[in-house]
Amino acid sequence: MKIPFLVSLLFYCLVLCAYSLVSGCGKKGEPTLKLYEKPPQPSGLNAIHRESEIILLWDFPDDKEEIIKGFYIFKSSGKDFEKIAFVERNIRSFRDSDFSIGSEYQYKIVSNSLRNIYSIDSNIIKVIPQAIPLPPQEIKFRIEPDSLTLEWGKSNGENFYNIYRTYKQGEYGLFPINKEPLRQNSFTDNLNVQKKVYYTIRSLTASSSRDEGPASEELEIDPEKFIPSKIQDIQVVITENYIYLLWKESPERWIEGYNIYRKKDGDKFYTFIGNTQIPAFIDRDKTSIKRNYRITAVGPGEESPPADIQDIMFVKD
Repeated sequence: MKIPFLVSLLFYCLVLCAYSLVSGCGKKGEPTLKLYEKPPQPSGLNAIHRESEIILLWDFPDDKEEIIKGFYIFKSSGKDFEKIAFVERNIRSFRDSDFSIGSEYQYKIVSNSLRNIYSIDSNIIKVIPQAIPLPPQEIKFRIEPDSLTLEWGKSNGENFYNIYRTYKQGEYGLFPINKEPLRQNSFTDNLNVQKKVYYTIRSLTASSSRDEGPASEELEIDPEKFIPSKIQDIQVVITENYIYLLWKESPERWIEGYNIYRKKDGDKFYTFIGNTQIPAFIDRDKTSIKRNYRITAVGPGEESPPADIQDIMFVKD
């Protein structure tokens, strides 16, 4: 009496198995267990204490971002680690303002997979923030022939200094242009005459987390305002065909050339007669009139003070 029921049940099971085989046919992908693996571990965790913040920075492979939700930040102040924040997966920094000077803190980070599985912990770092120094004062600069020198007044205490540079006013990164914290209160940088450059300087204790104070006043370097030095040692060679002007080459490597002006007897003003890239110029005007010459070095936006040579006479044979 129960045989028909058993046959029906067996048939039903066979249909289900066949459907499962057909529906799974052609599907390829990673094994299901792959979804439950731990995500990659964040690495290179370090900290910067700047003003009223401890800034955490870390590394994580960009090509693995798609398999995680983001990062969890853990902090300990002598007890167990506590989760204090979640950071989106495309971010590699976190700013903590909840700390006290002189207290010890530890931090670590984990990545969190799409299935809420934590990675192995990052390296653990210890931070003991110290009192930050005052910013440097009296910042000034000096233009050299092919470089720029910054100078400033020393702040109180045994401090170091970091130099920050930008081409966008007021926008500075976390990392200075000097390779190591500076002891001296001067710094020489490459000279850029193509556009404005801005600098700020910060004092720091040079601890492992910097303990960096507020930025100094911003210093603007505008090449358009650079004034070359005055031309020196002008000499004249007069031949039967031209007047040859020579002078000492300007020491500044950033000048764009030299302008030459002439004023003949009877003229009220000097007239521009040419530009040259070398410290020499030929005047082919053969009129037998006494003349004065004026030469300037040309900077990105300004000319040097003029150098004059007067009472030059072209004499025909």
